[in-house]
Amino acid sequence: MAAEDDVLSGELVDDTARLDLDELCRICGEPADCLVEMVEAGIIRPEGDRRTVWRFSAVAVMRSRKALRLRRDLDINMAGLAVTLDLLDEVDRLQGELKSLRRQLGQLQD
Repeated sequence: MAAEDDVLSGELVDDTARLDLDELCRICGEPADCLVEMVEAGIIRPEGDRRTVWRFSAVAVMRSRKALRLRRDLDINMAGLAVTLDLLDEVDRLQGELKSLRRQLGQLQD
């Protein structure tokens, strides 16, 4: 196993915190219209059925920030961002599964 497989990275988040749209706008540095467009494109999913009661989880915060970086760096439109983020999530899931399988294989070989 390569040394880089042993390095952990990520963001510490409080997964119980819920933010309203104004708080999410402040964190992301974007106007509400941009984040509403992200909701409409399926990039982020708020809790609540109306904009006035929307609450966003830590996952939505991280996903919206990642989407904004991709939009800024690669000039991807909202539909493209939704697909890109879903594919990146799938890559992360598959990498985790592969790492687990390699660990199991290593244990079997010992």
